[in-house]
Amino acid sequence: MNPEQMIADLESRARQLQQRSQQMQEQIQNAGSTVTSPNEAVTVRVAPNGALQHIEFSPVAMRLTHIQLSQLVMQTVQKAHVQSAEQVASIVEPEFGGTEAMDFLRSFIPQQEEEEAPPPPEDGSIMREASWDAPAPKPVPPPPPRPQRPAEDDDDGFGSVLR
Repeated sequence: MNPEQMIADLESRARQLQQRSQQMQEQIQNAGSTVTSPNEAVTVRVAPNGALQHIEFSPVAMRLTHIQLSQLVMQTVQKAHVQSAEQVASIVEPEFGGTEAMDFLRSFIPQQEEEEAPPPPEDGSIMREASWDAPAPKPVPPPPPRPQRPAEDDDDGFGSVLR
């Protein structure tokens, strides 16, 4: 193969790589995930990098306790994170699949919990350690200071003879 042909081939491959790289960047920028909870109380949108972009509550959310709602938000956000990370991984898989770089990228994909916590009872009876509405526990006062012996007022520095 002559040198001009080799250079032309290298330039052609470089252009193809640049085009594929640009396509992947655009796909990743447009990736992300929007997930709605099973009861439709919470909808979240997560960016390709995992950043929470939007959260929305439906009227159904108002019937949940603060604990139920916080658990539902966390579960929904986690599902969105997993979906978004999987989307990004599937975009780069054709170029980097089977490489250490792809293994490294996949190691950052959050693991979705296999078993979700059972939904809390609808009657609002939830056992909990503390409530956000409850007053803060009273602090335990420190023990009183130990009484100090009065300073001796003798002139010789030997202390009192009456002890």
